[in-house]
Formats: sequence, structure tokens, C-alpha cells
Amino acid sequence: MLAQVLNPLSQRALRLVSDAPPREAYSAAAEIIAGRWQRFSIRVQVDALHLIMRAAGLAGESGIRAAEEVLRRYIERSLQEALGELGWGRSSFDPELLAGLLEGFELIRAEDAGVGGAELRKIGSVTGETPEFAVHWRLVMPAVRRGRMKLTSLFLRRGYVLLSLEQAMSCYTELVLERCVEFMRDTRGEGSDVEELAGMLRRLGERHVAAAVEGKSLKPELFPPCVKATLAGVGSGLRNYAITVLLTSFISYARIAPRNAGRDARIADFVDDIRVVTQEILPVIYQAAERCSPPLFQDQPAERMNINYHLGFGLTAEPRLEDSGKSPWYFVPNCEKVRREAPALCRMDRDCREVKNPLSYYFRKRYSGGGDVR
Repeated sequence: MLAQVLNPLSQRALRLVSDAPPREAYSAAAEIIAGRWQRFSIRVQVDALHLIMRAAGLAGESGIRAAEEVLRRYIERSLQEALGELGWGRSSFDPELLAGLLEGFELIRAEDAGVGGAELRKIGSVTGETPEFAVHWRLVMPAVRRGRMKLTSLFLRRGYVLLSLEQAMSCYTELVLERCVEFMRDTRGEGSDVEELAGMLRRLGERHVAAAVEGKSLKPELFPPCVKATLAGVGSGLRNYAITVLLTSFISYARIAPRNAGRDARIADFVDDIRVVTQEILPVIYQAAERCSPPLFQDQPAERMNINYHLGFGLTAEPRLEDSGKSPWYFVPNCEKVRREAPALCRMDRDCREVKNPLSYYFRKRYSGGGDVR
């Protein structure tokens, strides 16, 4: 029963990882990346998930983000099947079996956290769902850091957070994913044997990027690697530079300005409708900020105003066209500066060698028919 892996980094899973994975593990990893659900033997599952994580490390930040979504889908599907096998929704369901399944999560009944039935019903009347489980507050923090939960919406009793089943599953998933992302970053660049899988994750990450700017008069497939990596979401050490400095300037100039725009230009020189900014440019930047780990605005809400400042509208929460020019419209930092300030973003491809600025990379590819910049 339950012959599936919920956490590839659990002690149970780590004991099964092979030093030399069998060929079927590579095939299974490709199937999982492609979103095709099927059952494999537990040993093949473990090896496949570790191959995906190693491939993501090789693929870089956009590959890590793509792998994170692959793993999220896999874990959620595995949880659904596990709950079904445990009898969820039927009288045979035993919560203690669920607690044993979620290794390292230490899930207990809400009553065992010292909360009476009357209080649980009162909480349920407020939230619409009576919490049945509890878990130590430390194990909920990954879901909070990753923007999946807000502390203000949770009930804390004696060091435990009270959770519905859905909330418990979400907390568990984010706990696993946070550790998997750390593992992928620690294994970056390792394993030439997973290059094919890394290529699949890179392409998946590029599709995510394309979806982020769909209909925005931009061609995301022509973006330089540093911008693609930023759109896919970056870690805490890169967030401010990647989003506020690099992406804000790149997306705005790529969307609005002609190739010969001067460095003292204003957005108002090129558009006469602020909706180009509020409905086309800012949503792309905000979506990338949300993909960061943790989401940029979650702990730094003032960065929204800072982004408007970099667009030239001054330090304001609501950009207006008449305010264009109150601050400089920051130009895209050149490649040398990106390498110096955020080296993890700089994953050069062959076309990068022909240009000195990410915007030049995009314009040269776009106006030469989308081919090599040479």
C-alpha cells in the first residue's frame, strides 16, 4: 500500500537513492517532467525525482523553478492518491496513518494539541472549515515564506498551528518543496548524465516565461538568459537587483522604447496611455516578483514604489503619465554590471558574446528576424 514517494529527501527515500540509477529511472524522470502520471516502483520513483533535482541544478535558476512546479504537481497528485488509499471521506479513515505517511511533518489531531471541541467549532464558524489537525508552528513557516499562507489567517495554540486537511497538505507540500529547492541550488552544475533532462527543464522554464508575457507585444523566446532566469523567479539574495533593477528596466524599454532611445528618455515620450504601464509592464514584473522565494513583496512591500521610481514616476504607489520624469527612467544595466552585481543570473549563451547589454541582445535578435545576433 502507498508505494509512492511523497518526499524525495525523507530518510526513507534517501536510503533508496542509487549511485548509478537504472535507465528506467531516466525514462521515469522524463515522464514526470512531461506531466504524464503513472506508477513506478518505489526505487525508480526515488531515483527519478533525484535525477530531476540534479538536472534542475544543472539547468540553472529557470530550470529550478520549472522543476519546482514539476515536483509540486507530483507531490499533490501523490497526496491525493495516498488520501484515497487511506480512506479519506470514509468511516475507515484513520488520521494517525496520515501522520505516519508525512515523514518529518509531525501532524497530530487538533484535540491532541489541547484544543477543545467547542473552540474548534467556533474557529470553524469563522473560517468555514473546522480544523482537524495541528502541527508545530516551525513546520508552517515554509508555506508562509513562500506566500502560500498568511500568519494572520492562522490559529496558534500552545506552539501548534491548527489546520484543516487542505491546509495541512499545503504546508507539507511547501515544506518539501523548500528543502528540494535548497537541494537543487546546492547541486548546481553537477551531472553531465542529466543534460537531456536539464534541457527539458530549460524548455519548460522558457514556456513559463512565455506565458508570463503572453500578449504583451514582446517576444520572450528572444530574451537573454539573465532575463529568462529572472522571470522564472529567483532566491532571496537576488530578488531586489533582479526584479527592481534588471527586469523593470528591461521589460519597460523592450516594450516601449525604440532601439535608439536616449538614456534621458521618459516613458511619456513614447506612450500616451498609462495602461501600457499598469496593464502590460507592471503585471509581468509583479508575476516574476511573486515567483521569487520568498515572494518579493511579501516582506518588502515598498519595492512596488521602488519599481515605479525606476520607471521614472517618482516614489509613488500609483504611476501617472503626468508624473513621468519625476525620477530617472533607469536604463538596462550592461552585461558587465549584471555579472558583477548578480553573477548567478549570468548564464551566457553563444549570442551573449556578441553584445554588451541585455537589451541589445533582445533588439538584435528581434530585428534580425529572431535568429543569431551575428
